[in-house]
Amino acid sequence: MSADIESVEAFTERARDWLATNLPSWDDELLDDVVLQNRIFDGGFGGLAFPPEYGGAGLTLAHHKAFYETADELDRQLPGKYWVSIGMVAPMLLERASEEIKQEFLPQILRGDIVVIQLLSEPRGGSDLAGVMTRLTRDGDQYILDGAKMWSTNAYLADYGVCLARSDWDVPKHPGLSMIIVPLDRNDDVTVRRTRMADGQMGDVCEEFFDGVALPATNLIGAEGDGWSVAQTLMAHERNQTAGVGFGYLGSGNTTVMVVDRSALAASLAATARARDVLDDHSQQLADVFVDSIVTKLTSARIMRGQMLGTHEGPWGSAGKLLGSEAGHRAALASLATTGADAVVWDGDEISVENAGTAWLLARSSTIGGGTSEIQRNIISERLLSLPREPSFDRELPYSEVVRNASKF
Repeated sequence: MSADIESVEAFTERARDWLATNLPSWDDELLDDVVLQNRIFDGGFGGLAFPPEYGGAGLTLAHHKAFYETADELDRQLPGKYWVSIGMVAPMLLERASEEIKQEFLPQILRGDIVVIQLLSEPRGGSDLAGVMTRLTRDGDQYILDGAKMWSTNAYLADYGVCLARSDWDVPKHPGLSMIIVPLDRNDDVTVRRTRMADGQMGDVCEEFFDGVALPATNLIGAEGDGWSVAQTLMAHERNQTAGVGFGYLGSGNTTVMVVDRSALAASLAATARARDVLDDHSQQLADVFVDSIVTKLTSARIMRGQMLGTHEGPWGSAGKLLGSEAGHRAALASLATTGADAVVWDGDEISVENAGTAWLLARSSTIGGGTSEIQRNIISERLLSLPREPSFDRELPYSEVVRNASKF
């Protein structure tokens, strides 16, 4: 750490005084997320690890972590809707966007004045993100966007999205992609629809339809045809966020982190199983819930420490994401097993979704969202363990030929 940067210890004490005075506790009346993030930014604590020229404080990830840890220690309210904007998109823009885009968007994102989400998955794409079909066509000094995206978290709240689209159909699928910023709010050529979840409620994920959206060429992130590389940077920060590390460590306001302490849940389930006289049947499941809580938090802490020291650069967030999401699914299954019939039935005529059965249905989303567990295992094996890639029949073919071949079957 540079000698002219405030020490983490001194910063923590300064942050503690500011937090105690300027942010309400969770027991107080809840403030709007925009008010909270504006207040944090205006107080000098927004974008702590971002350069000052883009609205940041020019400090380090260690300072960033210390601020949110202290806020949680003091039980202070923290905003919850910026985890994609600040935890994923902003660091990607910092690394990959043009100076013009960074100057325009980063200060607004860090202050909470705009919400920017990612537009990646498509209806027919599955886990093959490089096989996107949304079309980006150059037209003079602008691009025209046509197609559809889905599973886009918080799109209904967003002002902008960063969209991965196909700009060249005559080259292999990876180099034919480009990433571009798309206005979502008050855009007549964009339709956003929320998706109903397994519990019957309208969720935070959405589907989007683009019908001839005209975009300035300056909205391109990176060079044309460099979209896959940009997407890799974005997804690395996405996995960090779900693992609760890096820029994605945003304190208790962020409820999407998959690394969760479930030790209290394990104890509660053990008491339920004991009362139902089924503890012996489920003791190993409950022990696994407790052990998972310890192991996932230690893994997350190790990755975060390595990122601060520079020893864990790259896709280490995939390890935390995989552990956390699989642990969540195992915990939901343990709850379902030990609770018995109470997991799926309730008293009265009112429909109740607050039960272990619904939680188990929703738990599968954590092993899909942010990259499936299968994809995370591939990333870990290939990029962290240097094992051979899986064979691919279409990696070197022009994508137009891949599409034609697929239509024959």
